[in-house]
Amino acid sequence: MFLCDNKEVAQKKVFVIDDDEAIVEALTLCLSDGGYVVEAMQKPIHIVDRIAVFTPDVILLDLFLAGEDGRHIAKALKQDERTAAIPVIMFSAHPAGRAEAEELGVAGFLAKPFALDELFRVLRTHVPQ
Repeated sequence: MFLCDNKEVAQKKVFVIDDDEAIVEALTLCLSDGGYVVEAMQKPIHIVDRIAVFTPDVILLDLFLAGEDGRHIAKALKQDERTAAIPVIMFSAHPAGRAEAEELGVAGFLAKPFALDELFRVLRTHVPQ
């Protein structure tokens, strides 16, 4: 189980996209406990529109999703003027994940499994305090 006693920020918003329910629940719990407002999706249906309405400060996006490719989502986010400026941090357990993310030009990458303090460090780097 995670210990989530990090009160990092006040009312900063994070959008989480992962097809693994356990990861979505754990990230939502820990980020919420850390002071973030979190919205999460497992099935990225109308994802760009949902993100544009939520207006997060940062997006956490799994690189490889069942039924949808996180790389295509990242490209769509960068091409839409409503979401293009939002930093995207991708994560993956795939050995080539970091290289794939870097080719997309996303703001950051986390290799799964990652420690929560590493997640909060990356968020602090990309979310204005």
